[in-house]
Amino acid sequence: MSDASIDLATVDDIPAIMAVERTPGFEGLVGRWSHEEHAEEMGKPSVRYFVLRVNGKVSGFTLLQRIGEPDGRVHLKRIAVRRAGQGEGSKLLAAVQLWLFTETDTNRLDLDVFVENERARRAYEKAGFQVEGRLREYHASPDGGLHDVWFMSILRREWEAARP
Repeated sequence: MSDASIDLATVDDIPAIMAVERTPGFEGLVGRWSHEEHAEEMGKPSVRYFVLRVNGKVSGFTLLQRIGEPDGRVHLKRIAVRRAGQGEGSKLLAAVQLWLFTETDTNRLDLDVFVENERARRAYEKAGFQVEGRLREYHASPDGGLHDVWFMSILRREWEAARP
């Protein structure tokens, strides 16, 4: 990845974030929100969006919720990169974990991933996340189908122990 950076997103990044969500092949794997939904979410004090820029263009993003809440638990609502399998997602996730565990009082980062999305589950495990359980019929898809998810997390102490 030549000339890559990870930055806090702004409302000006929303169209690019929406384009990443709508990357062909992401149907059923990555949620899709309207510009208004992203702008409303971005305006919440407990939410942070980060974008991965490659050669100046948004190539991926994360959406974190519940930052700064008393229980010290942050939820990774969404992460997506345009080019899966190129290491961009791993780089973005590692940067988000570094920021969370060094710049905030976060104790736990959790997420859920569709049971069918084996590639993503393996990537999260590689990043230190552990499967805590299966939530049955947890997410409704736009077509009305219900999907099981793996609930996964990484704790601050686990992240610290895995650092070089």
